Amino acid sequence: MKYFTPILMAVAVALGGVSAASAQEKLPANLANDPVAKALGAKIINAAIKEGVVNWYGTSTTRRFLKKTKSGKKFEKRFGIKVQAVTGRTRAMADRIRTESAVGKLVADVFDGNEQYMFELQELDILVKWRPPAPEIANLMQWAFVKTPKGYWWPMHVSAQALIVNTDMIKPSEYPKSYWDIVDPKWKGKVAIRDPRAASGGAWMMLGIYSQPGLGLDYIKKLHKTVNPFIIRGGSRKMRDAIATGQFAIGFSGRGEFIRDLPKGTPIAYVVPKEGMTWTGSGIALLNGAKNPNAGKLLMTWIFELKNLQGWNDQSRPVPHPKIKPLIPEMSITAYPLMNKVPDKSLAKPNFFFKEMEKVFGIR
Repeated sequence: MKYFTPILMAVAVALGGVSAASAQEKLPANLANDPVAKALGAKIINAAIKEGVVNWYGTSTTRRFLKKTKSGKKFEKRFGIKVQAVTGRTRAMADRIRTESAVGKLVADVFDGNEQYMFELQELDILVKWRPPAPEIANLMQWAFVKTPKGYWWPMHVSAQALIVNTDMIKPSEYPKSYWDIVDPKWKGKVAIRDPRAASGGAWMMLGIYSQPGLGLDYIKKLHKTVNPFIIRGGSRKMRDAIATGQFAIGFSGRGEFIRDLPKGTPIAYVVPKEGMTWTGSGIALLNGAKNPNAGKLLMTWIFELKNLQGWNDQSRPVPHPKIKPLIPEMSITAYPLMNKVPDKSLAKPNFFFKEMEKVFGIR
C-alpha cells in the first residue's frame, strides 16, 4: 500500500484535499483579508512571520516617522513581526551597510536613503532588484523616479531645499526673489551654506544649483567671490538654528519641514526664489543577503500604503503623490516650483562635483 501513497496524495490534492504542503500556502486567518498580505501571497507572508523580525536601516526621517506615528508597533501588532530600526546620518548608514556586506555579516534587511547612496550600493551589488506589489507606487509622480538603473529602489519622498531668512534682519520686501539677488556685496558676511565639498545636503543643494540652467557653476563662483558665504558644518538643523538665532541673515539648505519644529514667534521664514527648490529623491530597497528577506518585502510593501505615505509626509519629508496633502504650506512640492532634476549620472558619480567645489571654496 505504501507504493500507492504518492498517487493517492496527488489525487487527494486534485480533488480538493489539503496536504501539509498546501496548508502552509494559506494565509493566517487574521491576515486572510489583509490587502498587503494578499498582494504578497501566503508563501512570502508565512516565511516573513517565521523570520519574526525586520531590520530597517534608515535616517533621522525614519526615526521621526516611527516615533511620531508609532508605526513600528502597529506593524508588529498587525503582522506579528518586530521592526528593529537603526538610524543615523545617511552617509554613516550607507557605510555601515557596505562594511556589513563586505565582511559577510549583513544585519540590515531594508535601507531607505537618498538616491546618491542607492546608486553607490547598487553598483556594489548590495541591492536586490524587486518591486513591491503596492498599487500606490504607480501613482507616485513619475519625475521622482530614476531612469537607470530601474527597479533596485522605489521612491518614497524628496528632500527639497531652498532658503531660510531671519525675519528680524530682513524685511519681506528684501527677501531674495532670485538666487542672483544674493550675489550682492550688501550680503557679505550675512550668508551661510552647508559644506558643498563632500556628501551632504549642502552638497546636493549646490549640485542642484550647479545643474540648473541660468545658475550653474558661474553662479556658485560669483556667490563665493561676492559674498564669501560662511560654511556651516553639520546638518540642516544647525543651519536653521544659525539663522533663527541671528548669526546670519540668509541660509541655504533650508527645508520647509524644519520650520514647524520651532517655537511660535521664532524669527525665521522659508523662501523659495523664482528658480525653485533644489531636490533629490529618496527611496527604499531590499538588501542582497538579507537574513529576513521576506519580512523585508513585507515592510517595503506596507510602507507604500497611502496612510503610511501620508504619515511619512506629515512627520518627515514631502511624498510626491497627488493624494498626499502637505502638513504645512512650506512642505508643499506642488505649490512651489522645483528646479530640474539633478542628472542621475551626477548623483551616481558626484566626485567630479566635489572637486569643482574644492576649486571654488578651497580644500577641506
